[in-house]
Amino acid sequence: MPLGNLIVAGAVLFSGSSASKFLTLCQHASIQMFSIGTYMNIQNLYLVPTIETVWQREQLHLLTAAREAGEPLRLGGDGRCCSPGHTAKYLSYTLMDLQTNKIVDTQLVQKNEVRNSYAMELEGLKRGLAFLEEEQVEVSHLVTDRHSQIKKYMREEQPEITHWFDCWHVAKGVFKKLEAVAKKKNCEIVGQWARSISNHTYWCAMSCEGNGELVLEKWCSILNHVCNIHEGHGSQFPRCEHGDLDDDRIWFRKGSKAYVELEKIVNGRLLLTDIRKLSPAEQTSGLEAFHKVLCHFAPKLVHYFHAQMEARLQLAVLQFNENSSRQQATTRQGDTMYRVSFPKSRKGEGVAKEVKVKQTFNYIDQLNEELVFRREVHSSFAEARRARAMEERERPVPISQSEPRARKCDIVAAHRSRFN
Repeated sequence: MPLGNLIVAGAVLFSGSSASKFLTLCQHASIQMFSIGTYMNIQNLYLVPTIETVWQREQLHLLTAAREAGEPLRLGGDGRCCSPGHTAKYLSYTLMDLQTNKIVDTQLVQKNEVRNSYAMELEGLKRGLAFLEEEQVEVSHLVTDRHSQIKKYMREEQPEITHWFDCWHVAKGVFKKLEAVAKKKNCEIVGQWARSISNHTYWCAMSCEGNGELVLEKWCSILNHVCNIHEGHGSQFPRCEHGDLDDDRIWFRKGSKAYVELEKIVNGRLLLTDIRKLSPAEQTSGLEAFHKVLCHFAPKLVHYFHAQMEARLQLAVLQFNENSSRQQATTRQGDTMYRVSFPKSRKGEGVAKEVKVKQTFNYIDQLNEELVFRREVHSSFAEARRARAMEERERPVPISQSEPRARKCDIVAAHRSRFN
């Protein structure tokens, strides 16, 4: 095999590109290149095993460092489906060390491994925690969203791990409900307070240091505050901590329709139960950033088989871990750099975001070195296929093969056009 074929095929996958689009580009530019069949052979026999080896080496380094530190991990966990909606084939569940901002484990769950797609996220968490337990890595805290199955599992099966809820997920849910109420007649004032009330959840969590009852009293105090009442909230939080309010604000009137609708949201039964467990420090914003990286390597509109999907997931982890601690960029004068974005959710309001230093791709050198080494050891497709068969672990049966297939001739014979 020409060395260029091996390196170019590796570059296609390692960069998160599409092989079919790359080969079409070469065809349009009249550049001689290998066929899609040759690429698939290289991918299955050399590229995927190479990615697995480099990721396992990186993961071993992270877990060894965690054990040597002698302190239990404070993890964040979140799942990401491979497609929009509730018909996803795969779900990847990721566990991140929130103190180092490094991903320590990721699990890929296929839909037919569990009873339905809704159960995939819990299965991913179970596998991740079981793997860390096998590696003798202790976990003290876990921050997740408010997934009901995970809440029950952590409460009943993992009581020794402190389970927190991420503030952003709670605040986002509150804001969406407030925005919906603001569209009702005589409730426009709710929309003017929506952002402040959703931001109030962050202050409640950060200022209480894990005291659930204090968090609850501070949260419920918003019903008095919006009516310009700043005392008598509760035994642990008797009065507001802000100073004098000089600006002219539009206050709620108790008993009004807007106030009643707001009260229903603030005093929601599930919200009052979960608000006590808001994470006071670590959040899962890093996992949301990782999911953005994962969308580059495994777009939600493209299907991959299990081995390729897992390899692209591991590539995203390698890319993220290397650049997760990038510093903020500065100008030549030493001033920190920012950029302004105008997200749709803010309705045109500008948001300042830090500009980071450029990304690095040092892990690519490790991948290329391991790739060439594997080709030298297994110098033909036949040898590589035998080696892969020996080291390949058992994978779930593809969903399309879960039921017996009809013969092609019968399917063609039964085909009818709607317009005949």
